Amino acid sequence: MLSIRFILFCSLLFAFVSRLAAADWKVIQADGRDYVSFANVAQFYRFPQFSQASRTVSLRGERRGIRAQAGTSEFYINGVRFFSNYPLVARGDENLISAMDIAKIVEPVLRPNKISGAKKIDTVVLDPGHGGDDSGTSGPWGNEKNFALDVALTAREQLLRAGFKVEMTRSTDKAVALEDRVAFANRFPTAVLISIHFNSASGASGVESYALAPVGVPSNASTENHSGSDKMEWFPGNAQDAANIALSAAVHASILSKVSVFDRGVRHARFHVLRDSKIPAVLVEAGFLNDRVEGSRIATAVYRQKLGQAVAAAVTNYHRAVNFQTSGPTLVAAASNLPAHTRAITDSLGEEPPPSEATPTPSAAIRSLH
Repeated sequence: MLSIRFILFCSLLFAFVSRLAAADWKVIQADGRDYVSFANVAQFYRFPQFSQASRTVSLRGERRGIRAQAGTSEFYINGVRFFSNYPLVARGDENLISAMDIAKIVEPVLRPNKISGAKKIDTVVLDPGHGGDDSGTSGPWGNEKNFALDVALTAREQLLRAGFKVEMTRSTDKAVALEDRVAFANRFPTAVLISIHFNSASGASGVESYALAPVGVPSNASTENHSGSDKMEWFPGNAQDAANIALSAAVHASILSKVSVFDRGVRHARFHVLRDSKIPAVLVEAGFLNDRVEGSRIATAVYRQKLGQAVAAAVTNYHRAVNFQTSGPTLVAAASNLPAHTRAITDSLGEEPPPSEATPTPSAAIRSLH
């Protein structure tokens, strides 16, 4: 029997597609799903430059860009790698991206200040993974639980200096159940949750960040922190889909800008701490402990300090992006041909640009589904 939540989701999806069509989008059916062309995307978001060669597309503006290739399940926004909810496809001479990916990734990342219901945050809940008898993964230089805690403590110091309140699911080497971590975070409605982990896999290196997978979208993560099978149903965290991806993008981009590391992408999963969080949440895997080069870097206090600083800077970036401040340092405007308040979450900090003439605000057709 279909759940009420699933029926509600289907209704919202239908309403979204209806608004999409009403906004002069050409909705194309492919593989049983709704897609739009990248040419349509360029038109909607007013990218002044659009080009495609065979299956490769490029959308460029003054300070923003999208690169993609049909036949893959990833694309780049401002140089940051995102894994798509559904594969990018080619139909005839058009390269397509799913309506779900526009609503759940492109829109919140390019225009975070338009996220419906995004709240001003004053608190950050830091969640260092594992603890106590659970050491997490390990490498020749140490284990995950200790490194994650050290990064979180550095981030806490930086965030306090920036004026945020900081709560931690653990500040010592103790075990905390997954459900207790989420319950603790949910006590702070004006907070974001950042869960800090490290990875281990043969032949792998780099940083990957996870937002909660949207309803109906399969996880592209390992089974760690999943309970049972990957149920593609609605969870409390899906109420924050747009904010989740914006926060994940901010954290991921900040780490990439702070340390030289391979970009393993912003991904989607149903880890316990993401599923049940009622506040925007991200789980970051900040490197591979078993990799000879990366593991040795993570083992140094200087490198972990950089990771902690990157996490703290990401919160500031996210906070400013979703709440757009008109004075003081803020995110660089996404492009000169868009309204001054439109800015991408993956942009770095910079001085506030002078206001520009308002251009017609694009239709609200492509927004998050909640």
